[in-house]
Amino acid sequence: MPQRKKAWLKVVGLTLLPVASIFPVVASARFGPRGPAFIWPVVFFVPLAMWMQTHALSLLLKLYRHRRDPGLLAILPLGVVSVFTYTLSGTIFILSLPSIISKLT
Repeated sequence: MPQRKKAWLKVVGLTLLPVASIFPVVASARFGPRGPAFIWPVVFFVPLAMWMQTHALSLLLKLYRHRRDPGLLAILPLGVVSVFTYTLSGTIFILSLPSIISKLT
């Protein structure tokens, strides 16, 4: 049972850390009409956030059981938040990709 609690804490941390840090990253990148002014917050944050969300989703699938469990009520909302944050991170990356390419070349 303690392993299951550790897994739940890990899932919650992996899910909510990118959610809490997405707005400061966007603010530090200074998005404007031509994309971000600074690309490095996006370059470092997006792959890490996407990895964290996929890892959280895989852990949520491992925590799923086919019997009734009070913890199962948290799987669906955490999964939805993970998918939404994954999509939002990917959108931020796609929107900043032209700026990243132009600044790296």
